[in-house]
Amino acid sequence: MKATVDVQEHILVWNDAALKIMDVRHMRIQAGERVLPYLFPASAFLYVTHGSATIIMDGNEHAAKRFYMLHGGKGTSLDIILTGESFHYYLIFYKASLPLFGEQHPLRHTDRQLPFCLQYGFIPLHPAILYELAERMLGEWLEQGRLGRLHVKTLFYQFVYELLRQMDQQQVSIVKPNLAAQLIRFMQEHYAEPLTRESLAHTFHYSVPYLSKHFRRETGASIIDYLIRIRMDKAGALLQQTDLTLQEIATSVGYADVSYFIRMFKKHTGVTPKQFKDESVPAARGSYRPIIRLGSSIVPRRLRRYIDIRNDNHYQYGEKGDLLMYRSKLPAGITILLCLTLLLSACSGPANTNAGTGTGTTQSPTVGAENSAGNSSNAAIGNKTGSSEMVTYSAVNGEVQIPKNPQRIVMVAGAFTGHLLALGLKPVGTGDESFNGYTEGKLDDVVNIGNDVPYEKIMELQPDLIVVWNDPETIEKLSKIAPTVAVEYGIPLREQLMDFGKMTGREDQAKAWIAEWDAKIAEYKPIVEQAVGDRTVSIFDSGSAKEFYAYGSFGRGGDIIYGEFGLKAPPIIQKEAIDSGQGWAKLSLELLPEYAGDYIFISGWTGVENAAPVFEGSIWDSLPAVKNNHVYRENSRGFVLSDPISLEAQLAFVVDSLTKTE
Repeated sequence: MKATVDVQEHILVWNDAALKIMDVRHMRIQAGERVLPYLFPASAFLYVTHGSATIIMDGNEHAAKRFYMLHGGKGTSLDIILTGESFHYYLIFYKASLPLFGEQHPLRHTDRQLPFCLQYGFIPLHPAILYELAERMLGEWLEQGRLGRLHVKTLFYQFVYELLRQMDQQQVSIVKPNLAAQLIRFMQEHYAEPLTRESLAHTFHYSVPYLSKHFRRETGASIIDYLIRIRMDKAGALLQQTDLTLQEIATSVGYADVSYFIRMFKKHTGVTPKQFKDESVPAARGSYRPIIRLGSSIVPRRLRRYIDIRNDNHYQYGEKGDLLMYRSKLPAGITILLCLTLLLSACSGPANTNAGTGTGTTQSPTVGAENSAGNSSNAAIGNKTGSSEMVTYSAVNGEVQIPKNPQRIVMVAGAFTGHLLALGLKPVGTGDESFNGYTEGKLDDVVNIGNDVPYEKIMELQPDLIVVWNDPETIEKLSKIAPTVAVEYGIPLREQLMDFGKMTGREDQAKAWIAEWDAKIAEYKPIVEQAVGDRTVSIFDSGSAKEFYAYGSFGRGGDIIYGEFGLKAPPIIQKEAIDSGQGWAKLSLELLPEYAGDYIFISGWTGVENAAPVFEGSIWDSLPAVKNNHVYRENSRGFVLSDPISLEAQLAFVVDSLTKTE
């Protein structure tokens, strides 16, 4: 939608703005070259000095020729298609911000359609003045001196003044930016970063409520939900097209916690990453089923970020500060040679899906083959332990030959040790996280193998089965010691326990535990519901003296409180930690009253000795839950876990806390 610039209003805003010049460049494109589309990292003026081209900004075409002036806000997509022999232009990037307090401008009451965010293009009546100022800014910018940079800022103010004066005379029309399209493009480019609604609102100079409401109206989805879809779509592509580990994939799409990534993946796709990868194997034959396709008519194609590549690979310097644009064309012969090279590299990679058909000595077998090798090499161990009968188990890492009734299990994935204990089994060695208040007395004589993977210590334990996180490199090494099974965090409790039952030949014990658990929930749920009613429950844990976290169903009793019992969370936790799918929300003490429910549970274990106290002070003391003695702290490390033994202890603690009389 176009409208005439109200220059007088814009002058008010420019007068109060704090400005920072980010970059000044003079670009040159020659015939046969084109710049790849990219996103503005900041607001920018583009001023044409020579030639002609079609410039597309957020889908709006401009027939740009000499002295054409363009402006776009941060996040604007820019695509330049040469229509002449050459095309030269200045790019001036800047950041502008307004003070938090002071005079209220009219634009601030329309969710700040600030001049820094708007898009417009025109040919000034007096271009020579602007040309001279741009040229002087470039010269000073290239000098790199502090005084020169200050002069650049002074010249920029003159540039803006002259531009506004001429715009006022010419009644220039502006285009309201397609905010939803800009947000989508930005999320597609920055999905691996810790994006929040607040950070996006800050980036695009809008309030959080306006941004959220506008995005949902335009797309039918919330910002966070759309971001998660983008991440899951990227993760699905990586699962289908690469052999990256789950940890590597999780990190590449913005999740540091692989267990949380697995949980989110299954929630949004209906299958675990392993199941998805298995279903995608026939992709080469045309049966690939993507998770969620986010094709959008307002986002035509993938964009390149401006100055995103180090060492000036995106631009090459010419003379007098001119920059040659990135060349996108390659001779056909070189292109074909590169493709052949990549193809040959792919064919000689570590995976051999035909297991045995390859002739090269450097090829490695698949994970399943490694496990088979491990099984063969450890037959002697199996005989020693009396578990020599082998069965095929379908694990996260493929079909694995394991003992029918394993007796010497090493739990490298110590967070799952409670699953074994619930089945009446005790490992011979397990990770450090297994040893907590909830397992006290249950792991006597069990070796603590620590937080890493001590291969020699594991070998000394002579295991007949090893349970580990899904990391191919670790699996490959451990498979040479004993049959190795990978597990994933985030699988629902009952399903995960049944998997362990199948793995250990104890399905009946798994079913019995689940039946007993369901009976307990059925017994306690109405009692808790009657005690709590419509009141809300919050779950916190300490991060530092300045910040902490609120949780949804993410351990810490949340699986019981919000999952099994279905109790209410404060609206902001429901929205930010539960409905968002994130599972948690980081907050500052100043926001504590908004997150604090009528009942508060605190996970006191932080992994840091003598951690600074968080829950104290006037804000904390004023909370209704504190005044009513409805704050319950659990310091056991097991409180953060979701295995059967931990959940049994959490259930007792939650029920006792919520139903005790004052």
